[in-house]
Amino acid sequence: MKKVYLMALAALFGSASMAQVSVTFQVDMNGETVSANGVHAAGNWQEEAGFSADWQPGESMMTDDDSDGIYELTVDLPAGSYQFKFINGSDWNPDGTNLGNEGVPGEVAIDGNRFFTVTDWHADALNQPDGFVLPAIPYNGTAPAGKVAVRLNVNMSNETTSEAGVHVAGTIIEPNWTPEYGSCTPFGLNEWGYVTYVDADATYQYKFVNGTTFGVDPDESVSGDCSDGTGNRQIAVGSATVVTESYCYGSCDTCSDPNVTFTVDLSNEDVDNGGFLAGSFNGFSGQPMNDNGDGTYSLALALGEGTYEFKFQNGLGGWEAVPATCAVNGNRELVVGPDPVTANACINQCSEVCVPNPDPANITFQVDMNAETVSPEGVFLIGSFTDPVFQAGALTMTDDNSDGIYEVTYEVSGSPDLQYKYTNGDPNVVDNEESADFEAGGCGTANGIGGWNRTHTRSGEEEVIVVVPFNSCGPLNSNDLEIGSVSIFPNPSNGVSYIDVPNPNGYTLRMNIVDITGKTVRENAVLNTTRYEVNTTDLNPGLYFLNIVNERSQTAVYKLMVQ
Repeated sequence: MKKVYLMALAALFGSASMAQVSVTFQVDMNGETVSANGVHAAGNWQEEAGFSADWQPGESMMTDDDSDGIYELTVDLPAGSYQFKFINGSDWNPDGTNLGNEGVPGEVAIDGNRFFTVTDWHADALNQPDGFVLPAIPYNGTAPAGKVAVRLNVNMSNETTSEAGVHVAGTIIEPNWTPEYGSCTPFGLNEWGYVTYVDADATYQYKFVNGTTFGVDPDESVSGDCSDGTGNRQIAVGSATVVTESYCYGSCDTCSDPNVTFTVDLSNEDVDNGGFLAGSFNGFSGQPMNDNGDGTYSLALALGEGTYEFKFQNGLGGWEAVPATCAVNGNRELVVGPDPVTANACINQCSEVCVPNPDPANITFQVDMNAETVSPEGVFLIGSFTDPVFQAGALTMTDDNSDGIYEVTYEVSGSPDLQYKYTNGDPNVVDNEESADFEAGGCGTANGIGGWNRTHTRSGEEEVIVVVPFNSCGPLNSNDLEIGSVSIFPNPSNGVSYIDVPNPNGYTLRMNIVDITGKTVRENAVLNTTRYEVNTTDLNPGLYFLNIVNERSQTAVYKLMVQ
């Protein structure tokens, strides 16, 4: 989902220019026993900064060059919102030498991590000649020594949020009343937050800006208990950390009562840190759901009338693959009207209550690369059924008999509805993926991020996926197989049908019959005559596919209806 995240940032902060911001992380280790392996920072910014991947605890070492107990690390990042935490050592877990990662106090955390947002404005040296310097927070702490942390929150549910994001300004942030410095970070459902550090025992004023700049973008004016009487918000700070209510933008009150209840059934899954909800109403950022104690998770939200797309997650980032039969653009869809509504579903299924998954079974995937220049890096399969999913769990395919057909066999468990595609080269390079519109071709669905995936419904028995050409729904036709014009009669079948296969070249042909679920019901029937009899008396009524395979494992598919 990295692509979704980057696309969202580009849309939100206008970072198509990818201007780089110099960001300095600081942590105060005074009072801590520092690991012999040093102090590190990790987060969802590391890959952008040039490290091997995000959330790597032993790669981004911090240094204390002046031995003052403050460890620092400076990296260049594009505009966006980021999360991070510090590690005393080089591993997440303590093991004697490594002392583990910090526990970030909830008052200053999103998803259990520290957070910040930088924009293209921060990249301009005229605005911040020293770059974006995060304060030196004590390890496991909330605020720099001598300061009090104040988290300012606002709910934008009733607003159309600016593409520049939300900013905050006032006497509570240095420099005063300069919103460009107060770049808020999105979290939850339409909520934005900013953490500032101030002197204790004082009163401060502030307001939010729907955008970046006073006089250019709209700023709020509030009245009520949270106001100073002049349209600004006001807050009294003592010696303890302060977290403000997420009042509605421009108001001292909370936003509307929830009118939509989402519930996901995870009873088929090994649950990873609970259920999460991500959709067009929260920038597809995972929102934690409440555990109902019966394998289901729910979340009630206040949404305006309109049409929304969404997905459930098993654990933050554990995206479901919505079956094509109930997907819109690869997502679920919900229409909200004037009355309260519910959206209930089993993860990875179209039903509200989970249907038990089929048994685990081996599936052989095959792709014809004869029309392609195969990358020296190889051919790969990526899909929703590997662990981890898609690119991170890519499976290497092989062509052991050099016939141009690459294949891999993998034991698939879990959901019956699979999504996948093939890549010609490094699976982490988007341009190497298949890019055909598989939805229009009838063999796939939209993936929700501008592309398409192939789909397959598994039976719980061993299966061999029909050979298809790379980047095409295929399969091949009889002309491609050089077997002449194939005819099937009678069709529909009332007990017996006949297949005429001219086969002028005398190829050895075999036939598999597959039902509508993808289950093979007849296998490796040899077509050794030009007319072959198919007895259908033992087949249930419905649609079947006759897969005729030649000596090169190329397949042509024909439909047969059984009455």
